[in-house]
Amino acid sequence: MRIGVDIDGVTSDSYTVWLGELNRYYGKNIEVLEDYHLELVYDVPWDDMNQFFVENVERLFMLPPPMKGAKQGIETLLAKGHEVIYVTARSPEEKDVTLRWMDKYEIPYENIIFAGMKNKVDLVKEWQLELFIEDYAGNAEAIAKSGIQVLLLDSTYNQGELPTGVTRCRNWMQIIKQIEKM
Repeated sequence: MRIGVDIDGVTSDSYTVWLGELNRYYGKNIEVLEDYHLELVYDVPWDDMNQFFVENVERLFMLPPPMKGAKQGIETLLAKGHEVIYVTARSPEEKDVTLRWMDKYEIPYENIIFAGMKNKVDLVKEWQLELFIEDYAGNAEAIAKSGIQVLLLDSTYNQGELPTGVTRCRNWMQIIKQIEKM
């Protein structure tokens, strides 16, 4: 299968690190992210949050470790003959730091699509992906509505009822088991 894999919150344990960095920067003590949209969590304009990320991109993208089991899960998928194509909301300008992070943790990659502000659904269709692994419920729902099965990696910010075509997985081990069933 051609499998799309998100980076932040799926391959990289970004949100754990970002929460600590944002708490220090904004002088808050938020312990659990209940919303994917960080600007809403920290009650700041989107432009302010975006500027924080632009100014701190190196640190914010290099600090997080991989999600537990992600490296092994991706290696397993590749070993079983699946094609893994990363589709991230990161911008093309963030390519170098992203590739350095992938190399640092020896995460295998061949194709990484830097969507930026582009719609992930369009990219999923363009790359003819057959399955997508995502953490943001909004993207998961949109991709599933386009007819592509989605595995949603469980997180505090993606709770709630899931639409048809989206299956919640608690961890990478469960993701691999779900793919084996397919």
